[in-house]
Amino acid sequence: MWMRPLHHWFAAVMLTLAPARAQDDLMEKVNHALEQARPALMDHLRQATRGQSRVGELALLLLAAIHDGVSPDDPVFVAAQKRLGKAMPAQTYDLALRLMVLEALHAFPDRLELAQADAEELLRHRHRGAFTYQTQGNHWDLSNTQYAALGLRAAKALGVSIENSVWIEMAKAIGAQQDSYGGFAYQARNRGFDPGGYASMTAAGIAVLAICRQAIDGDTARDTELDKKITRGWEWFRHNLDTIGSPTERWSFYFHYGLERAAILTDVVKIGVVDWYAKGALMFVDTQQSGGGWASKTDGGLGGHLPGAGHSVSTAFAVLFLRRKFQKNLGPITPRPVMLAAVGPTSAQKDIDSCTAELVRRGKGAMPDVLKAMRCEVEPRRRAASNALLVIAGEAFGFDPALDQEQNQDALRKAELWYLKNR
Repeated sequence: MWMRPLHHWFAAVMLTLAPARAQDDLMEKVNHALEQARPALMDHLRQATRGQSRVGELALLLLAAIHDGVSPDDPVFVAAQKRLGKAMPAQTYDLALRLMVLEALHAFPDRLELAQADAEELLRHRHRGAFTYQTQGNHWDLSNTQYAALGLRAAKALGVSIENSVWIEMAKAIGAQQDSYGGFAYQARNRGFDPGGYASMTAAGIAVLAICRQAIDGDTARDTELDKKITRGWEWFRHNLDTIGSPTERWSFYFHYGLERAAILTDVVKIGVVDWYAKGALMFVDTQQSGGGWASKTDGGLGGHLPGAGHSVSTAFAVLFLRRKFQKNLGPITPRPVMLAAVGPTSAQKDIDSCTAELVRRGKGAMPDVLKAMRCEVEPRRRAASNALLVIAGEAFGFDPALDQEQNQDALRKAELWYLKNR
């Protein structure tokens, strides 16, 4: 009699373990695919850096390398970053993708200045609230608008001021294009013609509305309306589940990277009963080429090609999807303070001020470092220490950073005595 309950218990345990094992098996396949993909990705990045590829292609590959965890010291990575920094992007995709790289790569030289310039140029591509390929375009499309939204989102996180009206007008323009089934198409509906929604553009529509909702300062009525449209967008996917994980879907790889963003922005793990990531990941694992890259059969704008390593754009989209590192929230960038050790003979005043501010923030706990820096041979370092001492102790005790240690002996003794009494 006890065998039957035991059998039922064992079956229940196996059913419980099955999804976990399936998930482990999937991640093992994904990790293996990514391991095989790294050389192909870096070969594409090298080719894009040396060749005449578009700025957007280079930026997309560099973004994939960042998400893939490539070391910033890698020579190919360094060369790509250098070329991207010198580029002069003019089209929406190029500007937006460089902005996304600037946000993701903290060590990018002059990132804030570049972000400001790129965002200003990108905003000149607006047409009736949405975005065209370039300035003075006479019609917008949802694909350009999706990438513009992503680029401006990155710029905003970097501290660039984007007027609220930009997001409001974008949400209004895109929201008005949702069809009766909840889907979105590439271009605006007009004169009664409704082109009908499809997967890549419906994912784009959801993402744009989610980004706008995130960026707009709280307006309950507007938020509610955007939420309804986003929900209707996901409802479209519930009626078109076969598009997910399908390599034959039009613009399949572009679509799946867009799906990853839309789902993360709106906290969607499953669409109906479908785990969108699992199904998409299996598609990428199954379509990986022998050389580690990918080549979509339904996407356009494939970029450079390498035998066995597929196309650059397809490979970048595959790596970005599989890594799933898109962030729902991008906080404002807080500049890292300059440490005393980083202040040298030629340091700019802004770096000296940053160092002073960090020492002041630490308060009396910074005094050992302050006293040590006051004896240092580097004059800018003595200045930062002297400025911090004035705030922390309330006086500088006659210390003059322009003088050497011997000439400041009396001031140094007084500062040390104050610290011993007040630490």
